[in-house]
Parts: sequence; C-alpha cells; structure tokens
Amino acid sequence: GGLVIISIVNTKGGVGKTTTSMMLARAALKAGYSAQVWDADPQGSATGWALAVQDNGEDLGFEVVTVAAPQLKRLANGKTAPDVDVLVIDTPPGGAQTLQLAIDSADLVIIPTLPSAMDMQRVWPTLEAASHRRRAVLINSAEVRTNALSAVREVLDAQGEPVFTTMIPKRQSIRTLYGGVPDELFNYDKLFEEILEVTQ
Repeated sequence: GGLVIISIVNTKGGVGKTTTSMMLARAALKAGYSAQVWDADPQGSATGWALAVQDNGEDLGFEVVTVAAPQLKRLANGKTAPDVDVLVIDTPPGGAQTLQLAIDSADLVIIPTLPSAMDMQRVWPTLEAASHRRRAVLINSAEVRTNALSAVREVLDAQGEPVFTTMIPKRQSIRTLYGGVPDELFNYDKLFEEILEVTQ
C-alpha cells in the first residue's frame, strides 16, 4: 500500500541513472503498478526520452514530469505527491541541494555504479549522504564472473553496505534503449521485485 518513492542517485554522471529510472517505471507497469518519473536533472535526459517516444507516436505508459528543488522540497515535506503507486526520481550528478532533497523524499535510494574501482570511489559520498535512508547499490554494466565485479561486491559487503542481488548486464542493446518503449526488461523486472520486497 501507498506510494513508494525511489530516488536514483550518484554524484557521478554516466552511471546509467536515467536508464535505471525509465526501466524501473516500465518494470512497475509490467508488474501491474502505476508509475511516474520525476526528472530532476537539468540536462533533462528522461524528459527528452519521453518526448522522443511521443514524437514517434508511441506510449511509455507513464508520465515524465520535469521538476526542480521546489517540487522536491514539497515532496520531502509531504505537501505533494503524485497519484501513482511508484514514483521514480532521476537526479543530476553533483547538484547538492537537489540530491539531498531527492534522498530525503525517498523510501529507497538506489545508487547505480559501474563495477570499477574508480566508479566505486564516487559511491561512498553518495552512501554517506543517504545514510539516514534505506539505500542499496545497483551494479550496472555487469560482466559476470569478472574480477572487477567480485572486488566491488566484496568491498561493499566488507563495509556492510547493501547491494542488490540483481545486477544489470553489460549489453549494447541497453545502451540503445533511449527514446524507445522498451519491451525487454534486462533484469529491471527482477530489480523491481527486489525493491518491492524491501519497501512493502
């Protein structure tokens, strides 16, 4: 019951935040839930994706709404909320105030990362900023059974930081999803099941 708010956060860019946001909304729909994506990134990638779909005469099945700090502040204060089951917030890299508000609003903070030592360096500040919230790391572009991947999981486990069992595989077809209505869910459906387990 009630609205589940998921914020997709990482201070680093290029880790797949927008794809994660849009694919989770699709996974929610496929599982029978209504969803909305809030695009809090000034670059507007999620909004651009939705407009491209609209221009192609297709339907994502959910709305993408452009927001900034004021809307997030009202959400965090319980003053406003969309009438859907699942709200996914796509956030900008950097952007301290927007990030913190998105974190403060969330029932669950998802921190997508690529499985490399360099990318992992940027995960710690984000985990720190979300330490008062339920949070978990999502490994994107995972190449199964690689040393880099094992190392990342080990480091997170050693620090007692939660990491999703579900990983998103490294696939060219995931990189080309932008602007389309994805039918194949590339493990995002399994990720959504995991999210329901921790938020319900």
